[in-house]
Amino acid sequence: MSVLSWIKLLETLSEKEKNELSLFCQKRHLESWEILFKEWEDASVMYILVSGTMNIYTWSEWDKVRLWKVVAEEILGEMALFGGDNIRMATAEAKDSCELLAIMSFSLKELIKDHPILLEKIKNIIEERVVDNKITNVSM
Repeated sequence: MSVLSWIKLLETLSEKEKNELSLFCQKRHLESWEILFKEWEDASVMYILVSGTMNIYTWSEWDKVRLWKVVAEEILGEMALFGGDNIRMATAEAKDSCELLAIMSFSLKELIKDHPILLEKIKNIIEERVVDNKITNVSM
């Protein structure tokens, strides 16, 4: 059984395909308040949060503005990979101790060629986050 078997986003993939993708995954551990990536950095990795909680934020003139919270079994870092410019648009910080799987963009993009349903799922997640961010920013 693959380390990716439990991830809902990848449920349309066969066990063999999950095993192949897992060869391109790397485990990461972050301690509380450690930064995974920063706004404006180049991006070549998408992450799946295995355990813990991550805060995603941007900076206003004076302070951090939290955009959303990522919990276990959710993805993060995907917006920069599929947005076209490969630049991080927010900072990801561990709220508590976190375990993550890092998936390199080249392996993910190769997989999507054969599994367009996976791309649709990722696009839907991105669209939901963009809408949520607009609502959050308007209400502040």
